[in-house]
Amino acid sequence: MRPGADSPRAETTVGERARATVVWLIGSLADNKAALGRRYGEWAISAPTIESAVALAAMAQDELGHGRSTYPVLAKLGAPRDEDGPGAGAPLPALCQELPDWPAVIAANVVIDGILTTFVASARHSSIEPLAQRARKILQEEGPHRLHAEAWLRRLCRGADADRAALLERLAQLWQQAARWPGPAEDPGYMEALREGIFSEGPAQIRARVRDWLSELLAAEGQRLALEDPEDFAGWDPISRR
Repeated sequence: MRPGADSPRAETTVGERARATVVWLIGSLADNKAALGRRYGEWAISAPTIESAVALAAMAQDELGHGRSTYPVLAKLGAPRDEDGPGAGAPLPALCQELPDWPAVIAANVVIDGILTTFVASARHSSIEPLAQRARKILQEEGPHRLHAEAWLRRLCRGADADRAALLERLAQLWQQAARWPGPAEDPGYMEALREGIFSEGPAQIRARVRDWLSELLAAEGQRLALEDPEDFAGWDPISRR
């Protein structure tokens, strides 16, 4: 049985700093996935096309399922909590209320879901087997979400000037929030989790992957956006990741 498999040993072989960081990350991942599902669901009846409404409804169902099915991983780490438990419901600020317009929906699909999914990908071979299993399942369902994000980003970039400007503004706004979610580049607990094989990539690598993907998409449409790494983490909360 691999270290981190579903057994008492899974809770004792992880260093305390790494364990605390993993618990905070997994709890926040579940909170944000559930909130993203709710925000998608609100727009499923207001999307600009029938096809996008159907896609958004399916994505909402996926994200709500991802959130609900991720909370049990916390129990495997000895920190049980559910979506209605203490400490739940602290997603990124942009997801605490309805997304204001369609460009914001697409920006959330690109940037917020992009950061979260890239983090999940770093756990698909985790030494904590319940986490690895959940990560692999989520990744199987995220492919269509990425296709939706890319298609609509291109469509808005090729549309009216106002639509393109609104998309770029929303992307920049949400990057400021989502880029902070993984935390400081050299966070001690995260670094310990990397050494223990819980994750394969750290905060800076996660940000870089999403930045490179988004920058390439925008460049193909003749657009450019400055996506800087956050530097000031004063006041940043490692539990809510915000």
